[in-house]
Amino acid sequence: MRQTIGVIGSGSMVGSRFCEIVEKDFGNISLLKADHHANFKIDITDRDKTRNFFQNHFDWLILFAAFTDVDAAEKQRGDKIAPCWQINVEGTTNVADACLSFGKNLIFISTDFVFDGTNGPYSEDDTPGPDMRKTSWYGITKIEAEKRIRQRLKDYLIVRIAYPYRGPFAQKDDIIKRILKLYQLGQLYPIFTDQKLTPTFIDDLAPAINLLVRRGERGIFHLASPKITTQYQFAKFVIATFGGDPRKVPKGSARSHNRDKSVTPRPTKGGLKVDKIKKLGFTPTNWQEGIRKIYEQSNGQLI
Repeated sequence: MRQTIGVIGSGSMVGSRFCEIVEKDFGNISLLKADHHANFKIDITDRDKTRNFFQNHFDWLILFAAFTDVDAAEKQRGDKIAPCWQINVEGTTNVADACLSFGKNLIFISTDFVFDGTNGPYSEDDTPGPDMRKTSWYGITKIEAEKRIRQRLKDYLIVRIAYPYRGPFAQKDDIIKRILKLYQLGQLYPIFTDQKLTPTFIDDLAPAINLLVRRGERGIFHLASPKITTQYQFAKFVIATFGGDPRKVPKGSARSHNRDKSVTPRPTKGGLKVDKIKKLGFTPTNWQEGIRKIYEQSNGQLI
C-alpha cells in the first residue's frame, strides 16, 4: 500500500539524501516536503504554523529539522531560551503535539549523543546519559525531545544515527568531507585514537525506514555501522581511500581533550549497537564499505 510521508527538514544534509533515495527507489512512498513549498514552509518553534502543515494528507511525519552544531550548542548550555533547546525540544514538542491532534505517526531522527559516551556501544535499551555532566548540551536536548515524544505518542519511531556521512552535498561538511578538506590544506588537527564510534551511512536511512514502516514497527531503533572504529582509524581509511597518505594523520586523545572544561566533551566509548534492526533483516553498512561507496559516488572528487 502506498504511504505518504510528510517531511520537515528535507533540505538538511540527512533529510535531503533521504528524500533523493526515496524518490528514486521507493515507489510505495510519496513525500510531502514542508521545506519545498512556500505555503507549507514552517518554523517548528511556531506552534500554529506547525499545526497548519498537519492539515495536509500524510500518514507519517519524519522530522529531520534540528539544531545539530554540537560546539555551538555547548555554548548555550542551560539556556532554554536559546536556539538549541527551542528547536530540539520545544520545536519537537510542537510536532509531537500536532501528530497527536491530527492522528499522524512520527519518525524522529535522533543521535548517539544522547549517551555520555563512557560505556558504549549502546543498545536501544540502555538509559540515555546517564551522567548528564558528561553528556553534551546537544545530547541533553535530544534526550528531552525523545522523552516528550514517548510521553505524548504511542505511534512513533525514534531512529538514532551517529556521525552521519553522505556523498556530495554543498551546504554542509560531514565527517568525511571535513577530514579531506583539512588534509588537503595541511591543517588536519590531531585525530582521537581513543574515541570509539559507529558512523552512519546516510543512504541506509531510506531503506531502513521503509522496512520499519512496512512492518508496522514502533519504538527506538539504532542505525549505524555494525563494526565499531576509532576516529583515527576512520580518518586514515578515508585519506587512504581518496589517494592520500594515511601516515600523515596526526594522533590526538579524546581523554586529554575532555579534561579541558572549556570545550565540548567528546565520547570516548560511544557507538550504537544495531542488533535490533538486524533481527528484522536489515544490516546497516559497515564504515569501511560506506567510505568506499562515497568514493564511488563522488568519483573520488568529494571536495
